[in-house]
Amino acid sequence: MSNIKVQVGIQELNRSLKMRDLVIFGLVFMAPVAAMSLFGIITLVSKGNPVLSYVIGFVAMLFTAYSFGQMVKAFPVAGSTYTYAQRSLHPKLGFIAGWGMLLDYLFIPILTFLISASFANALVPSIPIWAWILIFSIPVTIINLIGIELAAKVNFVLAFLMIMAVLIFVGSTTHYLVTGNLGLFHLGAVYNPNSFSIGAIVGGAAIVTVAYLGFDAITTLAEEAKVDGKKIGFAIILACVIQTCFYVAVTYLGMVLMKDYTKIDNPDTAFFNLLPLVAGGLIQTFITLMIVASGVASALASQSASSRLLYGMGRDNVIPNKFFGYIHPKYKTPVYNILLMSVLGTVGAMVASLQVISDLVAFGALLGFACVNLSVINHYYIRNKQRNIFKYLVVPFIGVAVCLYILIGLSTIAKIFGLAWMTIGILYLIVISFQSKQVNILPTGTDKNIR
Repeated sequence: MSNIKVQVGIQELNRSLKMRDLVIFGLVFMAPVAAMSLFGIITLVSKGNPVLSYVIGFVAMLFTAYSFGQMVKAFPVAGSTYTYAQRSLHPKLGFIAGWGMLLDYLFIPILTFLISASFANALVPSIPIWAWILIFSIPVTIINLIGIELAAKVNFVLAFLMIMAVLIFVGSTTHYLVTGNLGLFHLGAVYNPNSFSIGAIVGGAAIVTVAYLGFDAITTLAEEAKVDGKKIGFAIILACVIQTCFYVAVTYLGMVLMKDYTKIDNPDTAFFNLLPLVAGGLIQTFITLMIVASGVASALASQSASSRLLYGMGRDNVIPNKFFGYIHPKYKTPVYNILLMSVLGTVGAMVASLQVISDLVAFGALLGFACVNLSVINHYYIRNKQRNIFKYLVVPFIGVAVCLYILIGLSTIAKIFGLAWMTIGILYLIVISFQSKQVNILPTGTDKNIR
């Protein structure tokens, strides 16, 4: 366990979260019903093999989740990916990793607001999508401004309701298939030989990465947790495993119901069109409302996580400290960051395309995840000479390889936009490097004695 101390004069976040809160935070961020909202897109991209995409995505995320668990034990402070790369690799590489993850966290609220608004509009067409976005974004911002304790309580309620929605769908669909003599087991729902393509499955796995985003966000709350780094690491793995069970069950049953993926008309609401087959009006409405709530819950969690990432960078002066490093004296929250993420998320959701945003989120996440895996190798195996080859070399190396492989499989527009974003970050880094001899207030060797 690290004994890192926050420097004198730097404001601290309020420690109030238990391990249960961290697991729930991760589940809410990933959203148990996310497989429902992303069902159409992942099914089309994977050419009818979404279950295989989820399996590959889970394996990729499991290696990286393990690496996050190792790094949070060494550095239980706000900042997550940025902090790990900054202290384990180099301050400048930390900035690059943090800049890449900003692309991730910047677009997640856009993505989640858009998903929620699309399903809400399908449920109540008289209210336009832009109005639904405002209806969702305003309370999310207020809750995050007030503090993490209130957000944790709201997360608990939303997590419970979303899990209920998943269980109700699984139960209703199972009953429909068994009583209708349609059969519960269909190989074609897992593997479609007529459209099978490694490239398509990897492309689907890249979007699956978006669904798994949330386990990494748990680490952004390290400074607000009462438990130690080891338990935070366990919370990350546990959230990943639980979420995979939900994702695979929902996606498999969805494919059994759909049969022919080429019939998908609107991928944004493809799952909505399956519900009338297995559920009555009341259940349909409840599940749809939970899909809507999942977007709101993920926006709540992502806005919280992104504001902490910005806070970590602002506190270290790699971005303007007066704005990004400010903590409200009463609520102990980074209010300016929260408001900034709220405005960007709201405006972006009104003009964005769901599939393009999904790929952009994946670009930032995969790049940041690769840096975290590299951080484990450098911090434990190289710098601190802990020669457990499997834990500190093999596992993180596989994590890097898988993340980069999936990154290459992203759409061309995502790679072009992502590289443009990284170029802007590098140019900014060059400018501030000329302005100051130090890019960061913490020197590269700060963590040499930290385990």
